[in-house]
Amino acid sequence: MKKVLLTAMALLTIASTSVFGMYGVDGNDWINFLVHGNQFRARMDQLGFTLGNDTIKGTLGFKADGGWMGQILSGNNSDIQLDATLSAGIGYTSDMFGIGVGYNFTYIDKYLQVHTPTLVFNALNDNLRVAIPIQVAVTDNDHGLGTKFTGVGFNQIELRYYTGIDAFNLIRVDFNYKNGTWENALNSKSIYEVFGMQLRLYFLNTQVGNVTVNPYIRIDYHQALRGTVLNTDYLTIGDMYSGQSAYAISENTAQSDIYDVSPFSLSIKPVLSLAASSDVVSLYFEPAIGYKVTSEKRKGASQITTHALTWAAYAEMYVRPVQDLEWYFEMDVNGNVTGKTGAVANQDLSPVLFETTTGITWYLPSFGANE
Repeated sequence: MKKVLLTAMALLTIASTSVFGMYGVDGNDWINFLVHGNQFRARMDQLGFTLGNDTIKGTLGFKADGGWMGQILSGNNSDIQLDATLSAGIGYTSDMFGIGVGYNFTYIDKYLQVHTPTLVFNALNDNLRVAIPIQVAVTDNDHGLGTKFTGVGFNQIELRYYTGIDAFNLIRVDFNYKNGTWENALNSKSIYEVFGMQLRLYFLNTQVGNVTVNPYIRIDYHQALRGTVLNTDYLTIGDMYSGQSAYAISENTAQSDIYDVSPFSLSIKPVLSLAASSDVVSLYFEPAIGYKVTSEKRKGASQITTHALTWAAYAEMYVRPVQDLEWYFEMDVNGNVTGKTGAVANQDLSPVLFETTTGITWYLPSFGANE
């Protein structure tokens, strides 16, 4: 009981100060919340705390995935807007299971704000982890034009299962679904609806000399369920609200009225993950190469199919001069996907797109850990 009271007091202290948390709107952001220890994190795109004890923990704050990376506020005196997603969460953990709830608030503009409650659940000694975020947004004045916009989606529902068997050690599945509806003053509705799924199968976790090798197969599938354009990015409600209404179709029009084969894309990418560490530095690398096909067939037209050879290189570096303090550096070089919504691979861009983030993590002691 004393531990619970100490933790509750700590969480109230956090809530009463202007500190920030570090979880975004995706299931991937929240999937490890219940296994994170106490820490303060400050990176280019996130700033915050996770605090608690072995039973109860909480977080509060923001991640800059609502606007430009690292930008919290922008605008002038008459129009200041929040460009980061504010997050808060609380969780319960035990030897049997863990459960938690999170909440994200994303300010898109003065007409639209997105709410993302998230449920997280761990079981089987944390080997099974599930994160389920649900995005909801409603505005009666889309871009000031008087159109009602309703956005609902599951933003990267994620499930991970660590098998404990080196030959087939991890299964990771992500689901993404978005539905945007626009209704004008005449009660005429148009709908844009997309679905995405990603499967990762990790196998042959092996030690080769001083390097840990854990290859995996990544399979991505995206399809336009309602609408005339396939977007292979994992759309947020903000993306859909700001630009996808042009791709919507009337609620009275079925997708099969327009297409014999609705727009879809499928990619298969073998990835080789490599990890090595010393007393001070830990390194993680992911070189990958794969194949991608995108296709559609409109009524009365020939099928349009494109093929691509994709490649990527991803790396992480952790520098820990002492056990409790860490400097993190992340690098992602991608030769085929720009990461920009609606952009075509390598169109008007250099053939190599370099993206990165960096920052520190300070690992803090657990409240009441020795009592």
